[in-house]
Amino acid sequence: MRFGILASSACLACGLLLALLYGNGRLAQGLLTMTIVVLLATPAARVISAIDCARKGEWLFVALTLIVLMELAVSVAVASYRWTLVR
Repeated sequence: MRFGILASSACLACGLLLALLYGNGRLAQGLLTMTIVVLLATPAARVISAIDCARKGEWLFVALTLIVLMELAVSVAVASYRWTLVR
């Protein structure tokens, strides 16, 4: 998970730097899009690691992961609902 945060931070920094130096280029947009993709994939990796922790009996980590997953689900549901109201 640290890799996901570090990778997204690097993509964000490089994308913003390229956007500031060269304008809104294709490479800058690609890096910024990659930042979002990596950030979205990080919680999914956490859920997969929670399955492994459940097998090992680390129930605190499993509970915290489920709380984070529920918060993400509620956020997506609220955003989807608001999006339908705007359109």
